[in-house]
Amino acid sequence: MGATVHMADNYNQSQMIGLAIFFIILPIVAVVLRVWAKLLGSRGIAADDILIFCGLAFAIGSAIDGQLGQHQTTKPDGQPLLDDPRFAIYEKCKFAVNILSTVGLGFTKSSFLLFYMSIFTTKRFRIAAQIVLGITVAWTISFFFANLFTCYPISPFIEAFYHNNCVNGLALWYSMAISDIIIDFFIILLPIPMVLKLQLPLHQRIGVLAMFMLGAA
Repeated sequence: MGATVHMADNYNQSQMIGLAIFFIILPIVAVVLRVWAKLLGSRGIAADDILIFCGLAFAIGSAIDGQLGQHQTTKPDGQPLLDDPRFAIYEKCKFAVNILSTVGLGFTKSSFLLFYMSIFTTKRFRIAAQIVLGITVAWTISFFFANLFTCYPISPFIEAFYHNNCVNGLALWYSMAISDIIIDFFIILLPIPMVLKLQLPLHQRIGVLAMFMLGAA
C-alpha cells in the first residue's frame, strides 16, 4: 500500500497563507503608525523604535513558513513519511520559526520597556522597569539557546519519531509560553500606578491606560 495524504481538517492552504499575510501586514501598520506619531510629536527616532523595528523584522520572518497550510503525507499506519521532502522543509522552517519568534518577542518586550522609561522618569519606576528588562533579556537569551539546542547535536528534526537526542519539546513549549505570559503581565501592570497618578480626569486616565494595555497586548 502507498502513502496517503490526509486533508480532513476544515482549513486549506489559501486560508493559512491569508492569515500569515494578515499577521505580516498588521505589525507593519502598527509600527508605522507608532513611528509616525512620534515624528509628528517631534520626538525623533529613539532606542525603543530601533528595537521595535528589529522585532518587526523577526515577526515577519516568523510568519513565513515553508509548506504552510499543507497536510503531511503519512504511511498507512498513520505515522508521518519521514523521507517526504515537503515534511523535511516544514520541520526546518518550524525550527527556524521557534528561534526567530523568541528573539522577536524579546526585542518587542524590550522596546515597550524602554518606551515606558522614556515617559515615566521617577527612580522607583525606572528601577522596576530595568528589573523587568533584565528578566526579559535573560528570558530571550535562555529560550534562544533552549530552542537552538532542543536536540544535540543541533537538528531541526526534533519530533520523537526521529529518535534524535532531544529534550521534551512539549515541556519546553509550555515553560516558554507560561513565562512569556508572566513577563507580559508585568509589562502591562508597570505603567498603571504611574497613569493613575496623573492629574487628569478619571475618564482620561482610563483612556490612557487602555492605550497602554492595547499596545502592550
